[in-house]
Amino acid sequence: MTEVQRIVKQFDMVMDGAPWHGDAIWKILDGIPPECAAHRTLAHSHSIWEIVLHMTVWEAAGVRRLAGERDGVDEAFNFPAPPEATEANWQKTLDGFRASNQAFRQALEGLRPEKLDELSAAGKRTYYDEAHGVIQHDVYHAGQVAILKKDFQQRKRPAGL
Repeated sequence: MTEVQRIVKQFDMVMDGAPWHGDAIWKILDGIPPECAAHRTLAHSHSIWEIVLHMTVWEAAGVRRLAGERDGVDEAFNFPAPPEATEANWQKTLDGFRASNQAFRQALEGLRPEKLDELSAAGKRTYYDEAHGVIQHDVYHAGQVAILKKDFQQRKRPAGL
């Protein structure tokens, strides 16, 4: 197995497999209704919906970086505002995230092993670090989503249960 194949395997495990850290991202996202996705637990925290949009933005940036572009994310687009909290809009957001997962996975598969140690276009990180950085970013936010989901479910549970 090549190093690129190992990186792809790690991404697959984080998204849909049985990762070491806990539940896979799509297992965490499963069953979240739009009202939970839009709920803001703390006044100055992000909602699940905002976090999923944010992960989508950074996976897309990862695709561009792995393609050799010098890419950053404008702060105005870092945490996009979610649309109205409807089932259709939540499904559209999840579909967009699934599409970004697929695009990032394809970008990973397209990496040449000999390029992994080269600096990406920004000149700060290697392609290896860019690839793992996006995966680590998704894992970090998956933990936040899991906590926010659990908090919402606890708030909705009738007293005494």
